[in-house]
Amino acid sequence: MNHLFPRDTSKYITTLRNPVEQFESLFNYVGFGTVYGFGQDPTESLKRFLENGIEFKDMFKIPSSCLARNPMSFDLGLDYRFYQNITAIKEYIAFLEKEFDLVMISDYFDESVVLMKRLLCWEFDDILYIKANERIDKERAVDLSEHVREDIKRWNKADVFLYQHFNQTFWRKIQNEGEDFYNDLATFRHKKTEMKRLCLTNGTKNQLYFPHKYVKVPHLKQNLSGETKVNCDRMTRFELQYVEYLREKQHLKLKGIFQAKPEEDDRRKLSWDVASELKYDNV
Repeated sequence: MNHLFPRDTSKYITTLRNPVEQFESLFNYVGFGTVYGFGQDPTESLKRFLENGIEFKDMFKIPSSCLARNPMSFDLGLDYRFYQNITAIKEYIAFLEKEFDLVMISDYFDESVVLMKRLLCWEFDDILYIKANERIDKERAVDLSEHVREDIKRWNKADVFLYQHFNQTFWRKIQNEGEDFYNDLATFRHKKTEMKRLCLTNGTKNQLYFPHKYVKVPHLKQNLSGETKVNCDRMTRFELQYVEYLREKQHLKLKGIFQAKPEEDDRRKLSWDVASELKYDNV
């Protein structure tokens, strides 16, 4: 990553979530209950999984099994072998603190994006968002007992250390921003409320996101037009659709570069020997 985005010209940003809420969400979204033979009920399968956890070899059962323990630490590069090594975990957290300019906390998403706005010198319009792609109710574990919540934390101890550390640094950053931060936060929340009033009706609907996977999406108003419709459409676009849109935009931007070829006369002058350090010599 440092090679593609040099530290002196880039800002590194990531986000974390309360490990209990994050693991329950991931467990049932991926369907680990079914993967590991604990059934499909979101609450009971999670309880059964946490009775003993899984063996190390089962972290590789399917591609997404790599997320079955300490998923946030895995995403940020901590090796499986160190999940039970407190020294290695703390050293890796110290490394991440030096590496990232901002670690956002999704539990405090408004505060997070306002911090990001200030870090990147953006405008309020750059950070406006609408909550979408929420899991449907039948895929949620409900009424988790304190016993289960504690087991989630014990199974994901690396993630707990990670979250606790960066939750503290998060609030220190906000404190260091001064009272003006809360003025920005109030302004942002007002703009977000106005945008929702402009774009959305009350309520949500279930919409197919992946094969056999439905999510809750907000209802767009039907009488939108012009720039308002364009902006509201963008706010509710699925992230995969948005990635495709950005790729197409980038493709069009670079189209001329990829189509550029040397002129016929220049081609005759070219050879591999413009550089010779790695010249090909067969055996």
